[in-house]
Amino acid sequence: MSEAARELLNRATWDLQCPVIVIDAREHPKRVLKTSVRGLTGTITTSNVIDNPLLRSFLARFKQVGAEEALDEFMHGPEAEHFSKLWDRYTDERHQHGIAVWSYSEAAKFALKSKQCFEQGEIACVAITEGNETEDHGVLTFSVDSSWLS
Repeated sequence: MSEAARELLNRATWDLQCPVIVIDAREHPKRVLKTSVRGLTGTITTSNVIDNPLLRSFLARFKQVGAEEALDEFMHGPEAEHFSKLWDRYTDERHQHGIAVWSYSEAAKFALKSKQCFEQGEIACVAITEGNETEDHGVLTFSVDSSWLS
């Protein structure tokens, strides 16, 4: 983290190459990674469809009743055709890249946050908390004073 903070302090302006910190607690050993704003979506599995309200509703229902029942409800519900297409895209993403912990729009919001942090002399951080196949991973964003870390 110190290296990333020093690198940030040495930058005159913010851009997509500015460093950010990723704390990944999903696996053992836990990892602290330095990446850039641009490299964030390559470091954290990011989804194109997870932000869709219908998919979000499904994931909430999945937590309540389990995979089999939720999938049956949505595949036979009033928006079955739309959900089926979303589900195919979601499962393709998951198969190719693993479980997504956030969406591209959330990653874009974090990029804006990193710019605000830069202007305040702070380094933007994102932490992914533990979870498993049936439990969401938590995503926390925060910042730390770069001078304190360097």
